[in-house]
Amino acid sequence: MNKKLLSWGLILATAFTFTACSDDDDEPLTTIDYANYAHLIFTAGAGNYNANNGTVGALDVDANGNYVYTDIYQAKNQKGIGDAQDVLPLSSEVYVACTSSSKIEILNNEGALIKAILKPGVQFRYLATDMKNVYVSAYNGYVYKISNHQITDSVKVGGNPEAMSVANNKLYVNMSDYNYDNSGKSISVIDLSNFTKTKELECELNPYNQSVAVGNYVYFVSTYHADRDGALQRIDTKTDKIENLNVAASAISYDKKGNSLVCLLTGYDANWTLSVKSFFKYNLTTGAKTELDHSKFTSPQQVNVDPLTGNIFVIDNPSYTAPSSLYVYKNDGTFLQGPIQMGYSVQNVRFLAEAYK
Repeated sequence: MNKKLLSWGLILATAFTFTACSDDDDEPLTTIDYANYAHLIFTAGAGNYNANNGTVGALDVDANGNYVYTDIYQAKNQKGIGDAQDVLPLSSEVYVACTSSSKIEILNNEGALIKAILKPGVQFRYLATDMKNVYVSAYNGYVYKISNHQITDSVKVGGNPEAMSVANNKLYVNMSDYNYDNSGKSISVIDLSNFTKTKELECELNPYNQSVAVGNYVYFVSTYHADRDGALQRIDTKTDKIENLNVAASAISYDKKGNSLVCLLTGYDANWTLSVKSFFKYNLTTGAKTELDHSKFTSPQQVNVDPLTGNIFVIDNPSYTAPSSLYVYKNDGTFLQGPIQMGYSVQNVRFLAEAYK
C-alpha cells in the first residue's frame, strides 16, 4: 500500500469513527474497509465542446492531509476518455457515462479500462444504482439497465431524461426541457421490479441534473431556463406526490450529518455572466436555512457532500476556456482548501455508492 493510500485509510478511519459516534447515534454507514481501495472520490469532466479533452479524475489525500487531483483515466490507460458526463463509483468498479461518444466505460477502482459499451447515437447522460444493477439515462429518450457489464434491458421514457434517483424500488427520472419547447416538466417513474414506466409526475419546468434520494423522499430542482430562480421540490415516494418547497436553489447535495441539503443558488446577469446568489444549508427537519460563506468562488456549477467526512465540495467553472476548480469546506462551512485545479467542465464529484448505505 502506498503512502497516499495509507493516509486515506488513517483519515477515513478517524472520520468514520466520528460519524458512528455522532450525537444522533447513527449506525456506521458501511462496514467496507476503505483502505483497500485505490481511490474513494471521483470526478467526471465533460471537457470543452468538441475538444475531446474530458477527464475521469480522483481526489486523494496526501501525507499533509491535502486533497490532490489526478486524471486517473489518462494515467492508467495512456489516453483520454474523450468526454465524461457522469461517474458512478462502486466498491468493485467505476461506471462512466459519456454523452458525445455515446458509450459507457467500466473501469476498475484505479481507473484502468475493463470494458466499453458502445451504443452510437444514444447520448448517455446520468447514472444511478440500486446496488443490484446500474441504470443510465440517454438523450434518445430511453433508460438502460446494465447487468454483468452489458445492457440487459431498456425502457422508453420520452423527452430528454437526465439525473435519476432510486427510492422504494422505483427509479425517478428527471425529464428535462432540453428542446426549449416547454414540454420538459415531469418526472418519469420506473418500477424496478419489472423495469417498466408506470407513471409521469408533473413538476416545475426543466428538472435537470439535480436528483437526491433521502429516505422515502426524492429531492430535485427545476431550473427553468435561467430566466428565474430554480425551484427545489420533493417527491414522497410512498404516494408519488410532488411538493414545491418554496426554496430557490440551483444545485443540491445531501448532508447526512446534519440531515440537510447543502444548496447553491446561482443566476445570470444581462451579459450571461454567472454569479452566486446564495450558498446555504436547508434543514430537512425544521426547514431552517443557514447561510454559508461563498466569497472564495465565482461561478459554481455543482455542490457535493462526502457521506463519510461530511466535507463539502464546490465545483467552480470560471470560464469555458479554463479548467474547473474545486473548493473544499468542512461540514460547518469553514473553508478547508482550494482552488484545486481539475479537468475542463467537471460536472460532479462522486463517492463510493456503498458509503450512502
